[in-house]
Amino acid sequence: VFEVLKKHSVTMKFVCSDLQVSCQEIDEALADPEGLSWQVLNSAWDRGLTVSGQNAFPCYDREGYMKIVETAKPRNDPDRRHFSFFVYQQPLPLVQRTICFSELDCFIKCMHGEIAADLA
Repeated sequence: VFEVLKKHSVTMKFVCSDLQVSCQEIDEALADPEGLSWQVLNSAWDRGLTVSGQNAFPCYDREGYMKIVETAKPRNDPDRRHFSFFVYQQPLPLVQRTICFSELDCFIKCMHGEIAADLA
């Protein structure tokens, strides 16, 4: 599939889902959602695809933001691969009042490389 996408210069949009699955459910299903995500991303990058991202669910806290940064710009990638761009799903207007804008500002600076994620 990735070979065909590469042939047509497609940008793969990867939706970061951060599935909320209990450890027991994962063990019973022999599932590894995070491992599958990395397998898909690495396969796309290995074949030279441009990869972009989007959060599937709105997140408003430092932990959620840093998880997105780690997926978009993995620190341990020896090839320094990263998303070409990221679409941030904005919160609903009702929730906007509860967002900590300093956390959002830190997230944006990490995504732009203005500050290191591990210093945030």
